[in-house]
Amino acid sequence: MANKHALTRRSFVSSSIGLAVSSAFSLTPRSRNVEATAPLRLSRNESPYGLSPSAVEAVRSAVDPKSFRYPIEEPKALEEAIAKRFGVEKDNVLLGCGSIEILRMATETFCNSSRPAVVAEPTFEAVVSTCPFVHARSIKINLTQEYKHDLPRMLRASLGAGLIFFCNPSNPAGTLIDKQEVERFVRRLPRGVVLLSDEAYGEYVDRPDYESCLRYVKEGLPVVVSRTFSKIYGMAGLRVGYAIGRKDLIKRMAKRRLANNPNQLATAAALAALKNDDEFVKRARKLNSEVRDFVCGELTAMGLKYIPSETNFVTIGVRRPAKPLIEELKKRNVIVGRLFPSLPEHVRVSLGTMAEMKSFVKEFKEVVSASNA
Repeated sequence: MANKHALTRRSFVSSSIGLAVSSAFSLTPRSRNVEATAPLRLSRNESPYGLSPSAVEAVRSAVDPKSFRYPIEEPKALEEAIAKRFGVEKDNVLLGCGSIEILRMATETFCNSSRPAVVAEPTFEAVVSTCPFVHARSIKINLTQEYKHDLPRMLRASLGAGLIFFCNPSNPAGTLIDKQEVERFVRRLPRGVVLLSDEAYGEYVDRPDYESCLRYVKEGLPVVVSRTFSKIYGMAGLRVGYAIGRKDLIKRMAKRRLANNPNQLATAAALAALKNDDEFVKRARKLNSEVRDFVCGELTAMGLKYIPSETNFVTIGVRRPAKPLIEELKKRNVIVGRLFPSLPEHVRVSLGTMAEMKSFVKEFKEVVSASNA
């Protein structure tokens, strides 16, 4: 009788979780009418296509037999899978609770009161927000007129620094630096400075002039690459990130890692994604590109400029203070990205499905038109 009860409970929990996760996954554009009263969330650069079928099945299978256990063996297996995927050793890999923990560990490890962090302005804020906790300064270098990292200025500012934070493709601009410029930059890193290359959006890029900084890790240079399953893999809610870096750098960072993460379900999903999801990623990249082309075409027709993006978001120049537009869209149940103070006339919009972006364009046109009037 006990076995029958356990089987029923497992079946119920697994089916419920699987149904919930499966409902989030769709590479087929979904109708906005399904959740007509829910906000249209285009603010955090999440993938609208959710988890792949293999990741969903992995989560379902892991729910009951593993969720009561602390994650010990499974994260090690994920580290090994990542190492194998990218042609490095297990000791070159470090897991985190999303890439935010990776960025925090790196900042806490390499920065202090006498060794600041050099960052772009604007950029993803995790490094800057961590600096005060280790009494470190953050030196902010404005993007170029083309909204790209100003690599020569970042190098000049990095003498005596502990860390250069390099986001390629950039968030919130969406631009990238081509591989030749990156190589010149990396070869000139000052002694004692670690380069943290955040490549959260790297899987969205489909250009021959883009290259990961993983090659410099393999050459033994002072480089740490940060990546995540939160974006194109659709696992933002599961929180799995990882770093690949020179062994001594990873060993130092690992001392600051929070114990018992990633969790069992997140690890199961990430392992399945690495093994089975090349086609899923390819398809998600294609759909994202199609939606991005549609949105940019509509913006051009409106006479608005946007920053050319290689990511799953577009930053739009609205030619007026952006905050009132952001607030007006919110009143219409459309949530777009936060205001970046150094881009006061720009709005960052995450890319949803085609149906979602058609809804966005309709509301955005009306808000801009009312503002013009």
